[in-house]
Amino acid sequence: MKNIFFTLASGVALILTSCGGEDEVGKTYDYDRSDSLSVDYTRQTLTIRGNIKETSGFYLLLKSRGGEYNKSLVNSASNASKYSSSFDKSVNMGIYGADLNYLTVFEQTEDARKTVEAISKLSSSLGIESAFDKESFEKIVSTADTLNLIEKSNLISKAFRNAEDQMYSEERALMGTFMISGGWIESVYLTSKIILDHEINPVDLSDFWVLVYNYESVLKMLNVFGDDADAKKIYEDYKTLEPIVKKITEKSKLNLEDIKALNDEIGKIRSSLI
Repeated sequence: MKNIFFTLASGVALILTSCGGEDEVGKTYDYDRSDSLSVDYTRQTLTIRGNIKETSGFYLLLKSRGGEYNKSLVNSASNASKYSSSFDKSVNMGIYGADLNYLTVFEQTEDARKTVEAISKLSSSLGIESAFDKESFEKIVSTADTLNLIEKSNLISKAFRNAEDQMYSEERALMGTFMISGGWIESVYLTSKIILDHEINPVDLSDFWVLVYNYESVLKMLNVFGDDADAKKIYEDYKTLEPIVKKITEKSKLNLEDIKALNDEIGKIRSSLI
């Protein structure tokens, strides 16, 4: 586990270091043209994708240490009908994607099916329904399928990668960024709640450290779209997390007190998004 931790952490650190400093981070890009986005922006995206994908394995670890399913933690699928703006739809598609990963690992087939329906509704209204493979989602929620939990989680990751790629290819990278932002905050919210609710010893939970460390990448991605009102608002909201995020990432060992402080602050932002 330690080897995996240092490999991932070093990779994230390298990518963040390669972003060219404050001048590059503050640069404004024409987000109506996907090919105008910097190479560093793409690298941030790939970093977050990779680590969010690893969250399924982290859920399995937490499950093995006493973590249990809590229906109240996920965003209700019924909320999908109330989202009207492309911002709300995109962010909550990311949130639902993270929820689907959680539901799949904890084998909640019926709730997973409802979440898939919510994702389908939002993707259709955003005009990206073709990016989601219906056959793959059927496999994810099927009780008869022979796929194991990790294989199902991989299908979820693949589906959302396809959606994000279509957003970039169709010059809608801003929506893709909102989706990733929603997925990040929900992943941190869910994993931290499991740790806290079941008083799981966090000392060697390096996967959580890596997930929190992605905060900087999320900020950098959002800052690319600083002239968009929604991107600016969510960036400013996420920026308030910086003090507690640093308390976690700058320490060599995790503790429940810091995790609770982060969960409390993330919970406030999440409530405003769902």
